[in-house]
Formats: sequence, C-alpha cells, structure tokens
Amino acid sequence: LHTMEALGILKQYWGYDAFRPMQEEIISAAAEGRDVLAILPTGGGKSVCFQVPALMRDGIALVVTPLIALMKDQVQNLEARGIKALCIHAGMERREVEIALGNAAYGDFKFLYVSPERLGTSLFRSWLDILPLNYIVVDEAHHALSDSYRKVLDHFPDANVLGVTATPDRADRQNLGAVFDSMAYEYSMPQAIKDGYLCPIEAQTIPLQLDITGVRQSSGDYSVRELGTALDPYLDSIADEMVAAGCMERRTVVFLPLVATAKKFRSILESKGFRAAEVDGNSEDRAEVLADFDAGRYDVLCNSMLLTEGWDCPAVDCIVVLRATRSRSLYAQMVGRGTR
Repeated sequence: LHTMEALGILKQYWGYDAFRPMQEEIISAAAEGRDVLAILPTGGGKSVCFQVPALMRDGIALVVTPLIALMKDQVQNLEARGIKALCIHAGMERREVEIALGNAAYGDFKFLYVSPERLGTSLFRSWLDILPLNYIVVDEAHHALSDSYRKVLDHFPDANVLGVTATPDRADRQNLGAVFDSMAYEYSMPQAIKDGYLCPIEAQTIPLQLDITGVRQSSGDYSVRELGTALDPYLDSIADEMVAAGCMERRTVVFLPLVATAKKFRSILESKGFRAAEVDGNSEDRAEVLADFDAGRYDVLCNSMLLTEGWDCPAVDCIVVLRATRSRSLYAQMVGRGTR
C-alpha cells in the first residue's frame, strides 16, 4: 500500500515511473513510522527520499537544511509542482519569520524548510506547540546531535524523523544512534558510480611537494589558519599546474582553507588567463556568481569550504582540493561536488 501510494505521488509530481532501488527502500522505511537514517552520496536522490514520505502524511513536514540556496531552490521546485512550501532562514527579518510561522501553523502548507540558525531561536521555539508537525527531516543529518536540533526533536517525540546525509562520520565520534533507531539504507559513492548514477572519478596529482609537516591539528583536523599560511607560497605554482592540466577547458571548483586564501588564489588565476570567481559566506552576490558559474561564464570557482554541503552543480568537471584534511567525511563532501 505504501509503495503504491508513493509511486503515485512520484509520478504525479515528478513525472517518474519508478524509484531507484535505494529510494524505494528508504521511502518504505520512512513510511513504516521509524526514525531512520539514510546514507546517500551527493547526487543519490536524497530529496525525493524525504519529500515523497511527507506527501503521504497529513500535517506539515519540517525540513532542517543548512544551505539557504538549496532551501530556496527546493521550495521553488515544490511550488512549481503545486505543493505549498515555506522557508525560514537566517537572512529574514523577524516579521517575515513570524508571518511564515503563522502560515505554517494555520495554512495548508506541506513543507516548512528551516535553517539551523533559526531552529535554535526563542522565536521559532515559541511556535512549536502550534505547528502541526508529524514528520521531521534532517538534511545533512550528521549535525543532528547539536543542541538546537535536539531541542526540536525532543519537543516532538511522536513525530517520525528521517535523516539524510552523504557523510555520517563525525569528528567527535558521537553516535547518531542517539537520534535514529536504525539505518534505512547505506549507498556508497563507489557503488553509485558503478551503477551509473554518478560520474567516474579520475584522480590526478601534480608534481609539487607541499610541506605541511609544521601545521598543527585542532579538533582532530588541521588548523585552517596554519594551512592557509603553509599553502600561500605554492599558489602561483599550483595555478601554473592547473593551466598545464587543462583546467581552462573544464568547469573547476577549488576548495581552500581560508577566505583570504581563496580571494588571493582567484586573483592569481585571473592573472594566468582564467575566468575565475570567489564566493564566501559574506558574498552579497553569491547566488548570481553561482548561477554565472553554472552557465559557463567562469572557468573556476574558488571557495573556503562554503560549498561542501547542499550545493549541487552538474556542470562541474573538476575538483581541486587545496584544503588538506584528516576527515574522511569532509574529503568526501569536497569530492562529491564533482560527481554529478
């Protein structure tokens, strides 16, 4: 019954005739009413996995997701299909948030997207007893153990929770079993590549020896400030190697340890003839720059770890990892931006 209903929803709103096998298992597990965790790589179809179960239920689904651009895109895509959705994020004024919460509480909306920054505010929590929530989705679910998430999850003990993430590993080694009863499905990046859903990865190293032996560690990973200092003398040579490797003919994303390093590297790339751009958390034109990169107006997009979660751009041809890390999950997030 659940599968037939879900397939009907899938065809009605998305025009698909069938699920991918892993999507069917995740949706079935979520429909059974358990608190489950699904591990899928970037491009694995996570959005369908949590949107379909929400449409099978009464009430409104709360979706917690960290990236505002992704949130807005999903709300826009849902509304284009006739599904009413709202979003509340850090850039909104208090009055805008109050109006959105009122619409969520008393309107016929199906989805309420909220950024983690808003989730922990007293204003949002003051509405929890009014919101008709019975289903909670935690996107990038490796963050689910933080206090702001737990306060909301604990407030709705009867609401089913679906967590979706590409990287369940946490640097502090805390166990996600504190939130989720079981794992609905685990689908690895290598398997998705083998099955043809993601692009094969071709790794290429460049003949430069970067000395980071003096970089100290902080919270289990390299200190980003010291990484930036250690990387700085090599930036010009790295840009030359990117020219030699043919990056001018590829849509390339570069991950760097610091915003200042990303800005400097963009300038160096421009001096070599690249059409380069940089985005960071304070970029007022971030949405425009990302759209221009997607459209091919830039060859290279430099960022300081801004694009590790929630940003999907199938146009990306190449990833340059200049942010050394000891974290398997962080490395997978960087590489995953290029597998679509």
